Amino acid sequence: MTAASCETVQPKVKLSTDVPSAGKFPHTRLSLLYDKAVKDGLVDYAAVAVEVGLLEDYLAELARVSPDGQPHLFPTQEDELAYWINAHNACAIRGVLRLNRPANLKDLGSNLDSISFVLGGRTVTLSGIVALVRRRFHDPRVHFVLVRGRRGGPPLAQAPFEPADIDARLEAAARAFVSDPHNVEWTQGQPQARFSHLILDFRGDFERLLPTTVSDDIRLIGAVNKWRGSGAKLQAASAVAIPFDTRLNDVANR
Repeated sequence: MTAASCETVQPKVKLSTDVPSAGKFPHTRLSLLYDKAVKDGLVDYAAVAVEVGLLEDYLAELARVSPDGQPHLFPTQEDELAYWINAHNACAIRGVLRLNRPANLKDLGSNLDSISFVLGGRTVTLSGIVALVRRRFHDPRVHFVLVRGRRGGPPLAQAPFEPADIDARLEAAARAFVSDPHNVEWTQGQPQARFSHLILDFRGDFERLLPTTVSDDIRLIGAVNKWRGSGAKLQAASAVAIPFDTRLNDVANR
């Protein structure tokens, strides 16, 4: 298998000249793709390959319109955030196809960030999208819905994000992620909790939820407790990493 060189992926379909209405960016083609290829948070990449036209159509919409290029079409923060989350996840799926659907992303000489994508006429990498979202929205819950092809990350939602219910869905995703023992593990009475790398890698984003009078791992643990049920609060004093599962988030890797 040959890893991708640094490149920019261009949509393979002709770009439309139609302009969506303000607040009405069309996520329909992505929704149709998810209906066919997303199962229990995993991706059926074989099905994506069969239905790649849906993905290419959606990428073509992303390529010509974005909140940066046409801000008047995204009148609210919810409109913008839904766009960037869906764009990130669609581009990640396209990147996996470009990398020939590796069984394990750790095995690649170069990773998904070797590929750029066209969004609103500009090129950006997946890490570039993450940096943009972190800078503009200051909401750590986004880390629970930005999916980058790895089993160790968050599951892919069954439907694209829409502005109308994005806050409720982010909250549900946060609660689900930190309640899953694959991501947050703690045994009653033990002084140490184990966290997904996703939480540890972006710990500063989560720690901002608590006042600076709380410090070190206690601050991170307190932030995570915001999304755990009343009977499941972590009472640990320190945090360590759970080994990261770098297998592709393919249905074949259940």
